[in-house]
Amino acid sequence: MNITTDNRTIVDNVFEQANKEERNILFEHEVYQILNGIGLDTPKYHYLEVSEEVTSEILSGFGDEVIVKIVSSDIAHKQKVGGVKKVKNYEPLFVQYVLEKMKQEVLSHYDEDNKPKINGFLIVELVEFKQSIGYEILIGVKDDPSFGPIVTLSKGGDDAEFFAKYYDKANLLMPQLSLTEAKQIINKLNIKHKFKSIGHEEYLDFIAEAASVISALAYNYSYICAERSAYFIKTMDINPFVITKDNRFIAVDGYIEFEKAIDSNKYLPNVNTTNIKTFFNPKGIAVIGVSSDPTKYSMGREIARLLHDLRRDDLYCVNVRGGEAVLGNKTYTLYESIEDIPYDIEMVVYAAPAKHITSFISKLKSNGPKSIVLIPGISQDLDYVTFTNELNKVIPKDVRIIGPNCMGVFYGEDENQKGVNTLFIDEERLHLAVSEHSNTALLTQSGGMAITLIDKMPNAPIFKSIVSFGNKYDIKITDLIKYFNQDSQIKVIALYIEGFAPGEGRVFYDLMREVHKPVLVYKSGRTDVGAKAAASHTAAMTGDYDVFEAACSQSKVLLIEDTEAYHDSVKAFALLANKKVTGNKVAGVLNAGFEATVASDELGILEPAIFSTGTQDYIDSINSHGLVNTSMSILDVTPMTNDILFKEFIEAALLDDAVDCVFVGIVPHVENIKATPNTCNDENSLANLIVALNKKYDKPLVVSVNGGEYYGDFVDIMERAGIPVYADIRSAVKSLERFVKYHLQN
Repeated sequence: MNITTDNRTIVDNVFEQANKEERNILFEHEVYQILNGIGLDTPKYHYLEVSEEVTSEILSGFGDEVIVKIVSSDIAHKQKVGGVKKVKNYEPLFVQYVLEKMKQEVLSHYDEDNKPKINGFLIVELVEFKQSIGYEILIGVKDDPSFGPIVTLSKGGDDAEFFAKYYDKANLLMPQLSLTEAKQIINKLNIKHKFKSIGHEEYLDFIAEAASVISALAYNYSYICAERSAYFIKTMDINPFVITKDNRFIAVDGYIEFEKAIDSNKYLPNVNTTNIKTFFNPKGIAVIGVSSDPTKYSMGREIARLLHDLRRDDLYCVNVRGGEAVLGNKTYTLYESIEDIPYDIEMVVYAAPAKHITSFISKLKSNGPKSIVLIPGISQDLDYVTFTNELNKVIPKDVRIIGPNCMGVFYGEDENQKGVNTLFIDEERLHLAVSEHSNTALLTQSGGMAITLIDKMPNAPIFKSIVSFGNKYDIKITDLIKYFNQDSQIKVIALYIEGFAPGEGRVFYDLMREVHKPVLVYKSGRTDVGAKAAASHTAAMTGDYDVFEAACSQSKVLLIEDTEAYHDSVKAFALLANKKVTGNKVAGVLNAGFEATVASDELGILEPAIFSTGTQDYIDSINSHGLVNTSMSILDVTPMTNDILFKEFIEAALLDDAVDCVFVGIVPHVENIKATPNTCNDENSLANLIVALNKKYDKPLVVSVNGGEYYGDFVDIMERAGIPVYADIRSAVKSLERFVKYHLQN
């Protein structure tokens, strides 16, 4: 739904009136006015400033019983202090009496110095509904620091927060949602089974329509909306919406807290790719802080050596003391300052002491470098805010910065560019190779995550680029994602995220809905250390990770919550990037029965294929020892099978049009498979035969080799050829399942 000009006028008027009265929390009848103004149903109601205003004419508009409520800007939860009563709709004097007694009861909960202001009373229609799961719904809005407004949907009622914490956590929705999008999400909720069983699927439409409308309200009255409104909604609870006995969907209770937009400093940060290319394909690199002494560790010297090893002829070294540095077989002049370098410099790698960062940057000329990698953290005598303020004053226009406190960048060399590596770990300790299979960009706040992933895949060189961006003074993860989405050499983007700056999460979400490449993410901070005390159920029911999870599920991001699964999945997506996903029918070929059982238990959305008659006849014909159960597509070919026969079973599965993808499980310890260091390189070894099959067919294929280090060469043959190989069958099958599921859904 879109908020129309008429809708906006009604909503603006309500906020404007409350603001004139110096309130930032709406009265309940004002919430009703807003809901009515955007097309949602509420009970009949009448607001009274004093009890004496009750008349027979007012009461005649209600049924035999009514709900009466205290109206107070100082009380968030009126029912807890006796501020909500159900009364008989007798003559006016009786209702007046009940209102005054209710007021006295409410005030009795507070001492004399802290009495809340009672602004009036509300008479509300008694709405009859069934108090059962699904008939009371909470729809709310919370303002997340990183993502902006988030719509919350959960079981409603007094125990909503308890239920969300211990039974079924709240569903979070990113505004704004079209009605179609809302229906798609609502139809995935478990409550659909109840409504379908009782023949009332229209209840799902009720919820979807309300969620869509409230998401539009939340979007339009927030800083993420391009048309900035005069007021922002900070928190909103409609608890509950109820499904009435006469099949209406009515908002019974409501709470809205707001702020003036002019008082807010919230804005969406811009995505900026200006000059980012010069980090990855610079013409001229200066490394600041290169030592002339080869006997002492120098981070600057190590970075310069890595760049030298890339055979760059545009590398220049700087040390305030001057002198020379010998790297490999070449002697480099150590310039005393960057201004002394008589060549064009596009990129600077700063590896000198942190205390000189601001002074160094202040001396850069406007026509100087276009990008700077700040390797060190900030000086110990500065806090981060002071550091950024000082840097803001001196940084030349359009000069981009990665860091501080980072490892910097890597981009693999190829025929079109020389390559860059500032990761300051020598080749012996961190082997970072590039091959035809290098197609992944790893963007990480933690250099340690980059090192871990590289070490996990020594023989599967999948990374074309790595960026350790540290404290994000300038370059944000969203800038990098947009840049690499346009890089034709990058097929997969892998992210490690620790947190977002204000508004950055929303920019991330919006960008992810546009990105056309697989994005895999691991985010730290999954465990919620507890919700802060808040005035609304909505704010207390959700944590930062919950919001991030919702953002990923509503965009095209694959969020992986386990580090091992993350490593496995990045490998699968990278090495299977050129394979075609046509369906979820799978076949498996394994030589150990227990692995066949484990694999079957881990299929997820994968379904065992049903072999065609031709395939069935063929595998029956090659079942020479008669031990293979050929009636299933997950074939336990037993330890009796040799390399050639193993290959024949695999190729039979790959050839069958009924099979969309294949996994292979190898326990290599048997004598009849050439898996040992002195046999695995034979042309007809199983490893080389699988490599040939992988090149021949475009179906996704993963392999498990359940063996120790002794079989490393056997594994290396397949990984270097671009086949995802795992140490256990479970990891192989789960990685294949994630890959297939992602591509079928996107």
